[in-house]
Amino acid sequence: MAVSQNTRKNIFEAAEQLSYDKYKTKHKTNGTIAVVLSYKESEELDDAYFMSVRIAIDNRLTDSNYRFKHFFQGDYESKNLESQSYIGIIAVGFFGKKTIQALKNLQKPIVFVSTDTLLDNLDCVVTDFTSSVARTTNHLLDKGISEIGILVAKRSHHHLITYENDPQRFLVKSFLECEEVFNPNYFFIAEEYTAKSGYQAMRGIIHTLGSKLPKAFLIGSDAIAIGAMRALSEQKIAVPEQVSIIGFNDITSAKYVNPSLSTVHISRYGMAKAAFDLLNEQFQKRDMVPRKVTIGTSLIIRDSSV
Repeated sequence: MAVSQNTRKNIFEAAEQLSYDKYKTKHKTNGTIAVVLSYKESEELDDAYFMSVRIAIDNRLTDSNYRFKHFFQGDYESKNLESQSYIGIIAVGFFGKKTIQALKNLQKPIVFVSTDTLLDNLDCVVTDFTSSVARTTNHLLDKGISEIGILVAKRSHHHLITYENDPQRFLVKSFLECEEVFNPNYFFIAEEYTAKSGYQAMRGIIHTLGSKLPKAFLIGSDAIAIGAMRALSEQKIAVPEQVSIIGFNDITSAKYVNPSLSTVHISRYGMAKAAFDLLNEQFQKRDMVPRKVTIGTSLIIRDSSV
């Protein structure tokens, strides 16, 4: 049975809401917040992590008696964000320098979620990639696995992998180098953070490496990991018996795929609360020294890895 994009989105949003406890009280609204997303609305289901972050932020704003309006990629100019009536901005996703500066020029209280904007003197909430990479890598090394592949997606158009423009890729590569287990032949990049890209990338990896696949893959998002596992399954490569897979983000569907996906859990609600608290501090006119809040993670081992 074919399921429309809108139906899939409604199902996902309903699933996210089931894991969220709402305590609604009717009060006069405190104003409207612009929730700016770095992706197109049609792309939201491709990597459901950012949808779950967006829903957590929406819920936090609602519970705190704020209205919100979404501005997806392309809406910033077409809907003329500058002329909209709102009192602050929460920007979610991966943003380039040009967009960061454009949003900064609006001169509104603003917090970025998932993009490190501390160097731009702007508040931000980010994930603790350092501990995440160390924890997942050490887990595999402790299990006797040193042949570790990396499959991440392009986050920027930079040719150099630096902490600033791509912290996840930089840290995975650096940590494996420090442990003397980095193999450049096991380093792969998918085109996008989607299951389709993960599937295509893993098909290419299997074609290139054949029987010389690494014993495990650290994968930059659950969506990519789910697509990669499909490609492995089609080629009769057993997960985790032949190749362990560990994803990143712990999206709602990660526990329901077969095999269930080992992954790094990030608290969406923790990120939403931190973003709201930073924005609220700006509303309260606290000293405007920019702040970066780093949210911790936890490793969840399921059936896709040792």
